Amino acid sequence: MDSLLKTFSQQRSENDLQTVRSSVTVNHGRPNDYALDMKTRNYDTQFFKMYQYRLNVLRKRVESCCESKWDNGFQIQGEKVVKKSKVLDIQAGEPCWCVGTVYCEMKYKPNILQEVVDDTYGAPDLVKSYTDPEGTDEIMLDDESGRVILVGDKVRKTPFVSGTVVGILGMEADAGTFQVLDICYPEALPQKPLKTVPGKKIALVSGINATPRSPVLSLKIQLLQDALTGDLDSDNKQNDIARCIILGNSLNPGQDRQDLTGSLREFTPFLSNVLKSLPVDILPGDNDPSDKSLPQQPLHKALFDEALSPYFEQANVDMFYSLSNPYWFDIEGLQLLATSGQQINDITKYIIPYYEEAKELKGDSIDHRLDLIEATLKWQNIAPTAPDTLWCYPYSDNDPFILKEWPHVYIIGNQPEFGYRKVELEGAVEVMIISVPEFSMSGQYLVLDLDTLVPEVHTIVV
Repeated sequence: MDSLLKTFSQQRSENDLQTVRSSVTVNHGRPNDYALDMKTRNYDTQFFKMYQYRLNVLRKRVESCCESKWDNGFQIQGEKVVKKSKVLDIQAGEPCWCVGTVYCEMKYKPNILQEVVDDTYGAPDLVKSYTDPEGTDEIMLDDESGRVILVGDKVRKTPFVSGTVVGILGMEADAGTFQVLDICYPEALPQKPLKTVPGKKIALVSGINATPRSPVLSLKIQLLQDALTGDLDSDNKQNDIARCIILGNSLNPGQDRQDLTGSLREFTPFLSNVLKSLPVDILPGDNDPSDKSLPQQPLHKALFDEALSPYFEQANVDMFYSLSNPYWFDIEGLQLLATSGQQINDITKYIIPYYEEAKELKGDSIDHRLDLIEATLKWQNIAPTAPDTLWCYPYSDNDPFILKEWPHVYIIGNQPEFGYRKVELEGAVEVMIISVPEFSMSGQYLVLDLDTLVPEVHTIVV
């Protein structure tokens, strides 16, 4: 028998021989600021403490930038600009700058208290945009003392969303309004030295939305599985892919979640078969059975059937990780920040008006989405609209969405289109931002080269 196997092996072509997959080391042991302890969770806390913490932390960063930009005799029309510690200290006719939290009063913005009264808490969000095309929305700057309405061309041309902390330069126009002439953002953050990983790649996919109700989608998911495992690859290019990251919305159980079991039956075989070829990290998304509020906690292993049970054993712990959303990846020193996209989808509603007649968001292009993704880095808060219009855990002495450092790569899942851009932030720091499209709609997944940090889009057509 041995001689027969030897002869058979010698007769095989090189293309028939099994090739070895690339591998990368992911440090899942680093502290995860987005993890919540089941035993100590407390939902009785008011959000005021979270807002206060956010303002106190970011105010220091913004003031440092404002002082270097507008102090030392800075003048407007021959008058020296002064610093105002509080919004209510602003006086008419006196050029000044002040730091506070942006608050947007918008016609179609949901009211959380009203949702509780109407017993619609947790209902599907059907609002396409919070903005009023007629221009009745108001942008304000808020601090402990009060609020002032921001006006001027600078305000109309700059994206403002609730929860961002900025510095504004100008003077009071009318009582209670402030003419904005310039805007200042937080000072530069540190970034770890860039460590690329030559010859290694990772796959990125989001919005699989597995459901038993769509045969076409089931076929696309099967072809995605074959692509990731290398069954569709005759040139062995897929062997460079060392890991697959799934960025939320893996399931689509419907609005009433009655089809959760059916969605899991569609998705679990896909996941099980991919795991036979390469490791997988999975983040929950808005449609998945995890917390409705951010940060979403990992999908529980009890959701998956016994086909995945070997991957929860200690011997295979490096093969499958169910992670929080958002999540920081440390891949051999390369820092990736990944989210399932809820915060960008929510921020878009603050900026882009929806026209009922055209049934579309006017101006919702991939370039605009990338602008907003870049803005969250500039604001140093990846989910500023939480908790105003985005549900989140009521932290009492923390806001984990405030960045402490800038990543090398910032990945956003479940977006309408694929796109990427290398952006330069304060201090000449460069970050690659990537928009990952919903697979169920686009049939696309990405392959990110860990050396060049340039993503490549692959499309599955059925």
